[in-house]
Amino acid sequence: MTPAYESSHAPETAMGVHRHAEGYAALVLNGGYEELTAEGRFACGPGTLVIHPDWHAHGDAFGSGGATVLNLPARLSDGFRVLRLSDPAAFERLARQRPREAVRAAMEEADCTPPIAPALWLVRLTALLAEREEVAVEVLARACGVSPEHAARRCKAWFGLGPVQLRKEKRLQTAIRLLRDGANPAQAAATAGFSDQPHLTRLLKRATGLTPARMRAV
Repeated sequence: MTPAYESSHAPETAMGVHRHAEGYAALVLNGGYEELTAEGRFACGPGTLVIHPDWHAHGDAFGSGGATVLNLPARLSDGFRVLRLSDPAAFERLARQRPREAVRAAMEEADCTPPIAPALWLVRLTALLAEREEVAVEVLARACGVSPEHAARRCKAWFGLGPVQLRKEKRLQTAIRLLRDGANPAQAAATAGFSDQPHLTRLLKRATGLTPARMRAV
């Protein structure tokens, strides 16, 4: 297991959307940043604990003061969360010695932080992307009162992913969760909204390098 380590990030810098094969938790020690995910955009300041499951896609936009983050090994299957700790100093002391225990306790006790609220049309667009998977993004954008080009730019700026990529990422995250919970590839593909199993296989292998069968086994 990778030991806990600190990372420092320069002011006004950004990390594009990326993934880690092994899940981990990140405690913001000082400074701050905004976390860009398919679940939304989250403000992360000192005392915030961000929990990433395996292969979770996310990007980071660091603020004017940069950030120092304590990264903790914590392969948990509970899904992505942003938590506000009531006693960050006590958590840090325990986390440096027993990180998994500290993260598990925080998940049981700390409150979840909601995402930053985007523009109302973007809220509607993301809902439609999930509800009307068969409808083209261009049609959904116009239904929300914006041009497809504007929707693509603002969606990319807010989530780190354009509308098409956002729709695919939500399907992919659902499929990964199902596979890790023991579903067979055909079941995972159908439940997550893929047209067929080969479609899931192509997208999953492109994103993670793993086939559905391998993802289910690891």
